[in-house]
Amino acid sequence: MKFFTDKTVKNDYLLIKIGDYMKKFDSSCYKEVFIDPGVYELKSSGEYSWERTLNIKNFLDSLPDNHYFSADYPCDMNPDLTDHFLTRSWDNAIMYCGHHNYIITVQSKFNDYYSFVEWFDRYNELPILSGIMGLGNSCRILGLTEFIKHSLGYAFKNCKHPRIHIYGLSIRNIPFAYRLAKRFGIELSVDSTKWTRACTVDLKNENNINCNSQNRQLYFNEYLKLIESKGVALQNDYVDLNKERENTNSRKVKGGGE
Repeated sequence: MKFFTDKTVKNDYLLIKIGDYMKKFDSSCYKEVFIDPGVYELKSSGEYSWERTLNIKNFLDSLPDNHYFSADYPCDMNPDLTDHFLTRSWDNAIMYCGHHNYIITVQSKFNDYYSFVEWFDRYNELPILSGIMGLGNSCRILGLTEFIKHSLGYAFKNCKHPRIHIYGLSIRNIPFAYRLAKRFGIELSVDSTKWTRACTVDLKNENNINCNSQNRQLYFNEYLKLIESKGVALQNDYVDLNKERENTNSRKVKGGGE
């Protein structure tokens, strides 16, 4: 399984907001990059700030082969606009499903299994050139609920595409999704920044509940270790914190001697 997160830590798989992506940064160290449209903007405005200026087709054409984008509208960000968001997400899926760099993301009514099945079946029939089917609306569901069990079970059993990416899946639900992926021969990837809170009692007692700029990599490493302790095989490489400290100290010494 591939685990994506933001660029505040060293990781093989990057999830980055489109505004940050537009700024120059070195992406050569990442095996894959997923570009987030900035879903939290939908809470207040109901639209993305880039919508009126960005030509999505041109943007997709400019991306390297291992960079992907999805212009979908998660209904849990603004329930009052559910019908509008479902339509916009579907329209974009139809328009860009034939592009290698576009992730088709299933959107449905929040926490509604029958809506999920209805929309999943529609998206599943699209010719998804990227091979990646995204599943939204799960980042607010922390436990293994009936909705998660039945919706993910249906998705993995019926998916016609080689890969499923689940946005914001909680650590309690990752092992369940992983077992489904193995059972049905689907490649799985997820993203999250939930690791920024201590995932073990020892980590909390020694460092505090929330990470800071100095110990973010530690919190991230511990989160990955906890995932693996639940029987999930990760494709992510760990950062050796001792070696990182040695390299940092070495740079400081060299810098001081110049």
